[in-house]
Amino acid sequence: MRHMLWLLLLLWPVAARSESTCGSLELRKVSDFQQLRNCSIVVGHVRIAHLQLPGDANLTQLRSEVTEITDYLMIYRCSGLLTLESIFPKLRLIRGRKQLFDQYALTVYENRDLRELGLVALVRIQDGYIRVESNPMLCFVQTVDWIYLLGKPATQHFSIKLNKSPNHCPVCGGLSADYSYRSNLTRHCWNTQAAQLRFKPPRTEDCPEKCGRNGCDASGKCCEPSCITGCSAENCSLCGNYQRNGRCVDQCIVSYELHKRLCISDKECRQLKLIPLTRGYRCVDHCPDNHRPVNDSHGMPQCQLECRGLFHVKRQADLEPLQDCVTLNGSLIIELVDIKEKIVSALEQTLGSIKEITGYLKVLHSAQLMSLTFLKNLDTIRGDQLIENKYALFVVNNYYMEHIWPANRQVAIQRGTVFFHLNPRLCYEKILKLQSSLKSVRKISIADVSPNSNGERVICGDAVRTLNATVEDVNATAVRIAVDFMKCEDMETLIGYSYHYMEAPQGNITMYDGRHGCGHDDWLMDVSPSKNRRHVISNLKPYTRYAYFVKTLTRTDYHMQVDAYSKIMYFHTLASKPSPVSRLHGNSDHSTQIMVYWWPPRRPNGVISKYFVSFEPHNLTEPEASNKNYATFKACNSCDLDCVCNDLVPYDSGPQPEDESYYNKEQITYEDALPNLIYVSRKMKMKKEKFNKVKDFEDLIAAPSPVAAADSTSTTAPETNSADNSSTTSAGNYSAAAEEASKQYEIYRQYVEQRMRQVQDTGIDDFLISHPMPKCNDANASVSYQLEQKCVVEEQPKGTSVPGTQYYYKLTNLHPDQYYRILVRACVDGVINGCSNPTEMILKTISVQVEQFMNGQ
Repeated sequence: MRHMLWLLLLLWPVAARSESTCGSLELRKVSDFQQLRNCSIVVGHVRIAHLQLPGDANLTQLRSEVTEITDYLMIYRCSGLLTLESIFPKLRLIRGRKQLFDQYALTVYENRDLRELGLVALVRIQDGYIRVESNPMLCFVQTVDWIYLLGKPATQHFSIKLNKSPNHCPVCGGLSADYSYRSNLTRHCWNTQAAQLRFKPPRTEDCPEKCGRNGCDASGKCCEPSCITGCSAENCSLCGNYQRNGRCVDQCIVSYELHKRLCISDKECRQLKLIPLTRGYRCVDHCPDNHRPVNDSHGMPQCQLECRGLFHVKRQADLEPLQDCVTLNGSLIIELVDIKEKIVSALEQTLGSIKEITGYLKVLHSAQLMSLTFLKNLDTIRGDQLIENKYALFVVNNYYMEHIWPANRQVAIQRGTVFFHLNPRLCYEKILKLQSSLKSVRKISIADVSPNSNGERVICGDAVRTLNATVEDVNATAVRIAVDFMKCEDMETLIGYSYHYMEAPQGNITMYDGRHGCGHDDWLMDVSPSKNRRHVISNLKPYTRYAYFVKTLTRTDYHMQVDAYSKIMYFHTLASKPSPVSRLHGNSDHSTQIMVYWWPPRRPNGVISKYFVSFEPHNLTEPEASNKNYATFKACNSCDLDCVCNDLVPYDSGPQPEDESYYNKEQITYEDALPNLIYVSRKMKMKKEKFNKVKDFEDLIAAPSPVAAADSTSTTAPETNSADNSSTTSAGNYSAAAEEASKQYEIYRQYVEQRMRQVQDTGIDDFLISHPMPKCNDANASVSYQLEQKCVVEEQPKGTSVPGTQYYYKLTNLHPDQYYRILVRACVDGVINGCSNPTEMILKTISVQVEQFMNGQ
């Protein structure tokens, strides 16, 4: 069998010349399998669902010549199907370019009669998860080396459960006619007849450390993991990613992608009578929807991007025809109907390339939009077609719209004018700034842009001020932000502050990037209904860069309208101890060795610099022994251990769509604050009037000073004073009174300002965030010493150190037929005691007799 498989691989380059392709297939009855005839490569997916095979079915009708599936394979609820070998005897590669539910490349689920998978030629699942579950009669799933099949072991996962117990299944090799065991070449197989095909590198010993388990050639050069059937990327017969002129490459550069697996030149694409498409650099047989076929100057067919007509965007699906448009030959209407659809990011990605609209732009009834900044490259609206033969830019009834174009960008409107109404959060002054963009209209009229129906629900103009915000302190999961003191006259309308923040690994964030008017976006918000200028944002991701800005929450007063925003600023949380290694998997192919694999922590909380692997002999207790699984040589019920934190709420899950209170935090805070402003007890009101009443400066001047009052009680001056002396005395008394009043006013102003500062700053002690304790100087410090000095002793992890980029380790020099307790920990540099809690599993080495049996001895 092994020699026959090698012969097939040697003949593969010759067979590849006669490849035939087909698209995605949906197979539900026997007659559908005719679509697989004369198809060796499926460019898409294969879904076999609800297939009903009668007992006398002719299995030759199911047989196919398929060797590759570029997307995924799904087998679901099929009855009468015993093995997939009858359908895919030659399937070697599932690429996983597009995956089922954006996750799975191979799914075999709820097939009641399936006895074995039988994918005897399969050597690689390049990307995507594997899920083989709930097949009650399925055997030979624990005998497959799933780790070997994974193209990206650190990111791919597999779930093998709820199938037939291995204790009730045959073993690799099976029994001969006389009930003796056949010679067993390996413990990895697809059935009793077919061993799992595993290609070994020329050398695995004495290779450079960077080669890892890929091995190396005779000269010591590391084998290329992209080449599935060999060691060198040159002259490789089967590549995991792409193939270019017989060489394996990770992506197509200065070439065109063909069938999601090959990279070819423009000339080669045309020789195949196909069309090279610059959009995505693909070689296609027909032009996409928003392209039209034309001939170039040499008479060669090509696809010309054509964005022509009236485009009405209501949902995300309506954006597909606008992909890659630069000049929109027509008009664009944006009228978003699904208030909970996260469409703003899709608008930025799709419409961000548009530079010119030849017709008009109409935006209406779109509460999701806070700005039109997703048109970041728009330069011109020509106005060849106008609304009502007058308007080139028509913006009506967008409740949350606050801004128009990106900062420092003007869009020229060559013909026609603008129409803005019923945009309650869009300031009238911002609309008037479009005046300079109009090339055919001298002035915007009030009938077209009314100050009474735009911006009436927000504070605009000079009342909008800049708020200075700074980061005072930060740890791994929290940050303390402080804003400058507000002026006394602004305190009366201040309710509190809202803190907006989001992950920003690349920076260059603006206030309106990805913003959704109803909150369904990547910006998170923390509302503080307090006048204190400090605030702590908690529950952040460790070792993550964030963007943030701060906004005041104010009540609107007819005589006093003030609002303030800070600029977009950034901070980076600190590294922290990682979560445990997410999953362990292991097996023993030798009596003195165990191979251990693991997956990185789900929350690394920093850069994983190393892993520590330790082990020790383990004596099974009675409960553990009762759970022992014979076929997997393990003390647990499956061949791997998956650590799942059920109480962990995903950070990016966000609020549920039904949780409308989340999306209206500012409004709720405003409504909660109003009763406190209106319903004040009489006692508190009198106390406030007594201590906080402020007199006008003229009243202070008119009031008699303490000196004047003392003079009035003294003896009256003689009537013999001359008129000149009386006049001089009166002027002097008035000047002294004014000076005294001015001093008293300054004293009172300072007193009020000090009180306002006390209200805004209650002290930093109320907003402390914790930091890890430093390392003790004494490595053997006692617990009492650590408590007294507020320090910790640095732990020295036990075990063998493995680089943070390596996810496997081979335990050697073990005892045969012995259980071992294996522990793996992930560690982050720069953090004291920065190693995770251990993830552990119990595995058993095989006996010498089993090893000899596996080796055919």
